[in-house]
Amino acid sequence: MLVVWLGAILVIAPGAAADPAARLGDLPAPTEHPVVAHPPPEEVLQPWPPETRKRGYGPPPPGYYRIRGEAVPGWQPGDLLEGTGSALAWQPLGPRPILSEFWSGDDDASGRVVGIATHPTDPLTAYIASASGGVWKTVNGGADWTPLTDELSNLNHGCITLDPADAEVVYAGTGEYTTASGGDGLFRSTDGGATWQQVGTAGEVGDTCSRVIVDPTDSDIVHVSGTRGYVRSTDGGATWSLLSSGRSSDLAMDSGDPLQLYLGRHGDGVYRSLDGGDTWSRLAGGLPSGNISRVLVTAAPSLAGRVYATLVNNSAGLRGLYRSDDGGDTWSQLANTPNFPSPQGWYDAFLGVDPKDEDLLYAGGVFPSYAPAGVIRSTDGGASWTDVTLGVLGGQLHPDQHTVAFGVDGAVWVGNDGGVWRSLDGGLTWLNTNSNLTVTQNYNIALHPQDSTRMIGGTQDNGTVERMGADSWPQIVSGDGGFAAYDRTDPARRYTTYVRLSVYRIDGSGFADITGPWSADRRGFIAPLVMDPSDSKTLLGGTYRVWRTQDASGAAVWSALSSDVSGGGGAVLTALAVAPSDSQSVYSGSSSGAIYSTDGGLWVDRSSGLPSAPVSDIVVDPADPTMAYAGFVTDTGPRLLRTENRGLSWSDVTGALPTGVSVRALEIDWRADPPLLLVGTGVGVYHSQDGGATWTKDGADLPNVNIGDLQLDITRDRLVAGTYGRGAWAGEVTGLVGRTAIFNGGFESGDFTGWSTVVTP
Repeated sequence: MLVVWLGAILVIAPGAAADPAARLGDLPAPTEHPVVAHPPPEEVLQPWPPETRKRGYGPPPPGYYRIRGEAVPGWQPGDLLEGTGSALAWQPLGPRPILSEFWSGDDDASGRVVGIATHPTDPLTAYIASASGGVWKTVNGGADWTPLTDELSNLNHGCITLDPADAEVVYAGTGEYTTASGGDGLFRSTDGGATWQQVGTAGEVGDTCSRVIVDPTDSDIVHVSGTRGYVRSTDGGATWSLLSSGRSSDLAMDSGDPLQLYLGRHGDGVYRSLDGGDTWSRLAGGLPSGNISRVLVTAAPSLAGRVYATLVNNSAGLRGLYRSDDGGDTWSQLANTPNFPSPQGWYDAFLGVDPKDEDLLYAGGVFPSYAPAGVIRSTDGGASWTDVTLGVLGGQLHPDQHTVAFGVDGAVWVGNDGGVWRSLDGGLTWLNTNSNLTVTQNYNIALHPQDSTRMIGGTQDNGTVERMGADSWPQIVSGDGGFAAYDRTDPARRYTTYVRLSVYRIDGSGFADITGPWSADRRGFIAPLVMDPSDSKTLLGGTYRVWRTQDASGAAVWSALSSDVSGGGGAVLTALAVAPSDSQSVYSGSSSGAIYSTDGGLWVDRSSGLPSAPVSDIVVDPADPTMAYAGFVTDTGPRLLRTENRGLSWSDVTGALPTGVSVRALEIDWRADPPLLLVGTGVGVYHSQDGGATWTKDGADLPNVNIGDLQLDITRDRLVAGTYGRGAWAGEVTGLVGRTAIFNGGFESGDFTGWSTVVTP
């Protein structure tokens, strides 16, 4: 195994395995991995300070347009029941899971898990809430998982819990609190996840959830915290009352009295209610005030009155861990606590108390090789701590910890950016339970030009992964992955990106950092990189201007092709397209909605009349450089537009695309007349065969998941979707473009060559 540091990431060459723990200890800390947090959610609408813009690492910024997702317009329980498919006949491609993920100890990984609910009597049954891939269930301790919510209106999640009185009753709150992804309220299942109903809309309970608690003495009383504040239902979700407004990052119930609740008010402090949530008062008694952002509160199940409060400071480190033994009247700071939330406690931090021992604590942070802590353990109520991220007897946890839960058998379950792990010995050994868990968050996808089984996916915090056939998806670069491309003349040469447009080449000579001289440019978190369709040695990258190298396979010298084409005001480029028939015809799109195109070698602003929303994608007619379509990330009004004159004028072809969904990815099959329009939204894929006048949504064969990218392989008549939360999927467009095919292969095997026998009617 060859491991090479390239700035803030690792590139990994397959080979002989090495001891993960020893190797991690030998490696230097990455100099560019997160040392300054992204701004907290309330600041993301403001321009980032220059020093933050220059740092290209860490999790996606809160509210980042690519991760928010949407809800299916007009969704009702029972919509798209099993057996109702779509014309594209979707099939999953994985990863199930990611293989050889470096930060997981060269073991399996999946995507971000933010909530875990364990069964009260069965140690092998547990439910997880993934950040953007729905709710999953295991009945064998994580040996395999089953998705339960693929056809809910929204797959972004923030919390999950079971009714203490009936373990078949599951509550799942949508919308991830920390990243401000968009949710659609609260859902409940009364049959262990087989069926679901919405019991609280986003307007009633908020569009994110940080915690949901069911009263153990009365199942009709449900408490929810999140962005809206604290809300309560006393009639099983029929009605809801907002009893404490303002962002609430956590909620706990005292084990001695279900009327005694504790609320973490973001940017404020700890509040207590003695009347079941009717009224609240801010607690002091030794708790600090000021310099507080996220607040976590944890009550010990085994001892009434024992409460812990984790206060994250405005720099996203530890303001202090405090303990109360009298129900919140007085507090003592646990001064020896490592700074486990640092440096990004707004995003990844948890504190959990063993249900049978109020002094046995687990706290989660980032990873011990480049941050103060990963997962730490205390057996004396917080007086001293031991880092257990790397199991001394085997296994290790992926970085960025989000949630902890405890099994009835004493098992510790941890969810993080790499999936879910389980320990039966208090963290001495970590069992990787990602098995077939398929919640990988893809930003982008790239298709191999010759081998139908191969593709590259750029993922959130699990690097760049490459499908080698069937379910084999090893990681080839760690960290975060963005845009990627295969060299069409030599597909063994691949180009990948890390956040803020760090560019890497992988070929027979090894790995090379070919990032251009744009460190002073403002750049998007996931910045565009495209290959010229006419010349595989030419790459174009986007900061706030367009850069180009015409020798990507060699010295890769970059030059600025444009001045500022972002629209200014802190905007960055989000999309680039080169006309297949004319390399001199280039289009750029930005986060502000600005589109520029080249005309006679000059960059011309073509933004007049366009939406003021991020440009998600631009697709140019392969035969006519003046014809292009552009998609926008807005869920109302014009979202899909067409030009026939390089952008001098635009026609709105959004048509009947439902209000409530945006165009997040775009592909056009130009063989049909009119062209077949394929749109990836925050809740799946829509297609139109009549120029946008009418649209058809995918069926139950594709989850209602946020689409990160679409790629069309016209040679095999297939469309591949890189989803942000459910990995990669493939469908076939044969019938939609007036063609028929004799099927000789199979999606599940990874063999798409069976679609090669195509007959034109």
